[in-house]
Amino acid sequence: MECKKVQDRLITEYVDKELGSEENAAIERHLTTCSDCREFFGAVQRNSVVPFKESGEMQPDSAVWQRIQEKIEAERSRSTDWFGKLADALGPLLRVPQPVFRVAFVTALILVVVVLARWPSSYADPVYGYISEQMTFMSGLKAGNTDLLSGEAKDYSGGFEEISG
Repeated sequence: MECKKVQDRLITEYVDKELGSEENAAIERHLTTCSDCREFFGAVQRNSVVPFKESGEMQPDSAVWQRIQEKIEAERSRSTDWFGKLADALGPLLRVPQPVFRVAFVTALILVVVVLARWPSSYADPVYGYISEQMTFMSGLKAGNTDLLSGEAKDYSGGFEEISG
């Protein structure tokens, strides 16, 4: 085995005892014959493995444990009411990857542009304008505005010419 490959394995899988029996035996054979790799392994042990073994088990502060217990209790109480159950049921559906939202946004934007581009242009149509004026005229008459009958109202003949073509 090459020293570079052995040293890579020593840092990662060998130290963590994650190698298979064949590869583990190959590295041990290499360590018996190669003093550079033995020295490298000793340095790995001194600097990476021993400090963690000597540190012992770490215990978090009691305030940290208290916050963890509060979060657990809040989660339990949330899951027991109807809203919590609904949120738990809908949670996986709402966790959609961000690219999906981008595609949905672009699709919606294209749809809006297409709809607006094909929107009926009847609001600028002369027929619409004529009908709108007639409705205003009739509303005024219904409200009792007799000044509209005095002849001072707009000349609608232009609207009739535009309609007839």
